[in-house]
Amino acid sequence: MHRWFALCTTWRRICKEPLMWRVINMSNYEHLSYIGYYIQKMCLHCVDRSQGELVDINLLYFANGQSLQYIAQRSGKLKRLSIACCHSMLCDGLVEAVQKLPLLEELSLTHTIITTEGIESLGRSCPLLKSFELNNSLYDYFDNEDARNEEALAIAKNLPALHHLQLIGNSMTNKGLEAILDGCPHLVSLDLRLCIYVSLNEVLSSRISGQIKDVKHPHDSLAGLEFSFTAYGEDDDEDDMSSEDDEDYTSSEEDEDDTSAEDDEDAMSSEDDEAAMSNDY
Repeated sequence: MHRWFALCTTWRRICKEPLMWRVINMSNYEHLSYIGYYIQKMCLHCVDRSQGELVDINLLYFANGQSLQYIAQRSGKLKRLSIACCHSMLCDGLVEAVQKLPLLEELSLTHTIITTEGIESLGRSCPLLKSFELNNSLYDYFDNEDARNEEALAIAKNLPALHHLQLIGNSMTNKGLEAILDGCPHLVSLDLRLCIYVSLNEVLSSRISGQIKDVKHPHDSLAGLEFSFTAYGEDDDEDDMSSEDDEDYTSSEEDEDDTSAEDDEDAMSSEDDEAAMSNDY
């Protein structure tokens, strides 16, 4: 029993060490949203224990503007911030939070909204930002090209130092993509999956391949991603995608070709059956 007591005492002493809390991974499951308040309190307690040494934090399903501002105010050394499935709960708080994070190098937002004002704030306050992920299902509420390209144009104008950019499910068109290629000359990787309004013609494809090493195209597979994404646009049935799919997503033209091939095979099979029946008689 003495050894157990000594072990608990040692572990208690270790847990009081701020460097133990440099990385915090706080996840809450969607169906357990009723305990989000307690998860949030636990998270903020961990931030307090870090005593300003926090460099990496992951928040899933429970973050809001108030908690994010609390984290930013006490974590001036933060380099990586990842937020998922918080939707519009922290829009205003995110704008204010990034102003207190001058050392931020990576920001990942999944199923979480950031306004163009938030992107502008990133550009002003986070000069070291090299990686930006803004991944959402595509809900196309826009009826004009300018509105569809607001986020892309804000990124191009305010985040010129980016090396890695992931924009799964973005509503931008070729206009927004061209602005990003012009405004972010240091890009090494670019993820355009589920950006169904981007049409890569020969000139644009050649420019991308010559400028960026790692490119994922609008109709590339989403298999292997942690979260699912869906496109609600003009072609809902064709663009419904999930990270759990095993087969690659293909364009509607390829689907039509496959359907035609299957119809031809069915027709040939039918003719063979008729020939076999005539021989039997």
